[in-house]
Amino acid sequence: MSKAKTKNASENMVSEMVEEIVEDDVKIKQGPKIPKPTDPKWVEYVLDQLADHELISGAPTTDGLRRVTEKVFGEIVESDTEILEVPKLAFSGKASAKHTLRIRKYDNTREGAAKWDMGDDLITVSACVDVLGERLPSPFNQHLVSTACTRAEGKALRRALKIRVQTAEELANSEDDDGKTLKEPINDQQIVAIKTMCKRNNVDLIKFVRSYPNSDKVESIREVKNLEGRLMINKLSSFQREGTPEEFVGYNDNWEEEFGV
Repeated sequence: MSKAKTKNASENMVSEMVEEIVEDDVKIKQGPKIPKPTDPKWVEYVLDQLADHELISGAPTTDGLRRVTEKVFGEIVESDTEILEVPKLAFSGKASAKHTLRIRKYDNTREGAAKWDMGDDLITVSACVDVLGERLPSPFNQHLVSTACTRAEGKALRRALKIRVQTAEELANSEDDDGKTLKEPINDQQIVAIKTMCKRNNVDLIKFVRSYPNSDKVESIREVKNLEGRLMINKLSSFQREGTPEEFVGYNDNWEEEFGV
């Protein structure tokens, strides 16, 4: 083979390698955009990372938030609970706990490119909770200290992730306490739960909400009552187990523009 042909073959090989590298680079750059904690879509992104078993009636579990924190936000390098108050009586009294997290943040809030910020990459977050035995259902009222510890950790994880959605453990209250809110308007926690579960189950949110007798003429999801919000969440949980009925299939990402919050 002549020197000219050898040179041309080498140049072609180098050119093909460069093209492959450029194509790979373009693919990486065109990947899905990951929101930052300051973006409006951040909460939705975090909840989307949870597995179905890490959501109870649309609320994230503490275990789920712990896993997702290390997946999208940073490495938990320290997780410690301090008991501030121990109940004096069984099934009643008060238990208080403080949970502290130290997290080494990922530089771009995702695990895939695990480069560390060289500056202030370690953050410390603490949260305290009180639990009252008379306001807890069984069996939680038999384990006040452990319940306080779990709730404190969940609250600290929420604070680190900058999400307002309460954990499933934080929402476990007695029936008497829950009954006081039934006639109140739907709350933010319920709206987020309905939105998350409709998205997961491919449910037309507006059509689903208006299928309820007392909500058939509402102009906004905020006009729904707390009680109906709970019924909707329970029904969506059944869709998760049994499948979405054909009449409700079709989640619309832009539902808030028409049915706004």
